[in-house]
This record gives sequence, C-alpha cells and structure tokens, in this order.
Amino acid sequence: MSRLISFVRPLAILAVALVIAVLMVKSRPQIEARSVSIPPPIVTVQTVAKAELPVTVVAYGNVTAWQQLELTAQVGGRVLWKSPLFEPGVVVQAGEPLLRIDPTDYELALAEARQTLSTAKLSLADAKSLRQAARVEEAEASVVAAQARITRAERDLKNTEIIAPYLAVIDEQSVELGQFISVAARLGRILGANKAEVRLPLPPQDVRFIRDVDAAGVTLYSESAGHMLSWRGRVSRIEARIDTQTRSFPVVVEIENPLDEALHQAPMRFGLFVRAEITGGTVPGAVLLPQSALHGDNDVFVYLNGELQRRSVTVVRVSAEGALVTAGLSEGEQVVITRLELMFEGMEVAVSDV
Repeated sequence: MSRLISFVRPLAILAVALVIAVLMVKSRPQIEARSVSIPPPIVTVQTVAKAELPVTVVAYGNVTAWQQLELTAQVGGRVLWKSPLFEPGVVVQAGEPLLRIDPTDYELALAEARQTLSTAKLSLADAKSLRQAARVEEAEASVVAAQARITRAERDLKNTEIIAPYLAVIDEQSVELGQFISVAARLGRILGANKAEVRLPLPPQDVRFIRDVDAAGVTLYSESAGHMLSWRGRVSRIEARIDTQTRSFPVVVEIENPLDEALHQAPMRFGLFVRAEITGGTVPGAVLLPQSALHGDNDVFVYLNGELQRRSVTVVRVSAEGALVTAGLSEGEQVVITRLELMFEGMEVAVSDV
C-alpha cells in the first residue's frame, strides 16, 4: 500500500501543476494588435532654375622663369673682377656687368690683327701700282683675311666681359675672383625676370572651356604669413601634347614683370606654389547641382508626388563647385541632393522644411 502511495503522489503533484499552468495561461490578458506606421525618410531638394552659368577652372602649379640661360665662358683667362651683384637670388638689370676676364691677350691679338691689315693694304696698293695682277689677287685675299681676324679679335675682347642680356635673377654662380677659367667653362645660370610662367595640368573636360585664350582671365593666389596674395595673369598657350602619366593638357599662364611691386600686390617669386583660377566661357541653360545629387556618372533622383524618380541627365563638368548639368531636367523640378543609404525608383520620401 505504501508503495502505491509513493508512486501516485508525484503524478498527483504533476497533474495539479499542469492544471495551475493552464489556468494561468487562460487568465492572461490578450495583447491588442496595432499597426505601426514608419515615417518616410526626409530628404533635401534643390529646385531647378536654369541659367547661363560661368565656368571657373581651378588648378595648381609652380612659378617658373620664362627663360633660363646657362652662362659659359667664350674665352679663357683669369677672373680679374666679379660684381657684388653676381650672387644667387639677386636681381640684375639688362646690360649689368657680372664678370671681367683678363683682356691682355685679346687686346694684343686685336692689335696684331690691325697691324696685319695695314700690311695687307700696303701690299695691295703696291701691287695695283705695279699692275701685277697675280699679286693684286693675293693681296686682296690677305686684306679679307686680316679683316676677319680683326672681327674675331674684337669679339674675343668683348667676350672678356660677361653681361646680363636681360632683366634676370641670378640662380647659380660657380666662379670666383682670381680663378682661371677655360673656354666653355660654366659660370652660372640666370632666370629671365621680365616674365614668369605657371604650367597648369588641366583635364580635357576643363580645357574646352578656355579655348579662347584671349578671353580667359586668370588670377593666381598664394598664402604668405597668413595673408592671401594675388596676381593677374593671362593664358599664354595650351600645349599641343598630353601628359602621358596624368592624361592632362599643360596650360601655360604668363605673368608680366612678376617682380615689379608697382604692378603687383607683392613680388611673385620663382618657385612659388600658387592656385590659379581661370575664368572660362559660359554654359547656357545649365544648373549647378551638388556632387551629392549624382548617382553614378549621370543619374539623379527627382522628387515627384512623394516618391523618388530616377532620371538620366547630361553632366558637362564635375568640379569642387558641383556638377554642371545641361540636359535631362525641366525648370522647377526638385532634385534630391540628400544621399540615403538606400535609394530606388518609387521610394516614398518626405521633403525637409529647412
């Protein structure tokens, strides 16, 4: 009997627990099902207003001299005088003497050539007076040769003085006072200072806006000691070649008299890194959109009746200012300029009030 009771008791406890659990589940309040509406994403739009928009091309480059000249000795000798201006970084005027080489040997050569000419002229006169035709021809040849020697001697004597051929900046100086130099010895290098150039690498999409180089205005900027300096220049030429590495067109900007403070806000030094802004032509019937409005190369989303509509457009230029669109949009349409993680045709969105 006790064995039966010990067997039935756990079953009874289990049955009672099951009944209690069923009663608790049935007595639990029912949860009312409600539909939750998710608000559509909010986007910002730009209303299309077409206009004739100017194009400003921005590029960067270094200021260089329009001309560089390696100074070499045309005659040999000892350096007797060196100008204090013949030092790197100094500006020299056209015709400024820089070096003088010992002229003694060349003065002697000139005197001897003149003596030879006098002798040749006397021989010619004597031959003519004696009517000796053979001697006349020989004497005439001697006169011509003597005149050529004088010309050469005068040239050599002139070349004993090294003179700046134009307004220039001394870039290098490689000779000292008292040094003996030989013919073709390197003396230094000068940079032409009456013009400066900036070579700008431009992509093909920008070059077409400055084909009219006479109409293109150029302003160059550089920051110095916390101040923004500017200079005016002009497009000198668009080189007829393409850089094989960058696939860009070299566009050369020219600045007249870059060191003249009367013409410029400050001297434009060679080697200066500058930002160039070139005012190109205008694009009629265009609209400028932020780059965030572009999806791929030439697609945008237009807000229409609370939904997104994908639209293919014609983009003629993409720059830091934005994307210049000339076709594919109508006046007054609203272009979505907000980028969402997910955007697709027919997607419901709301326009921001801001």
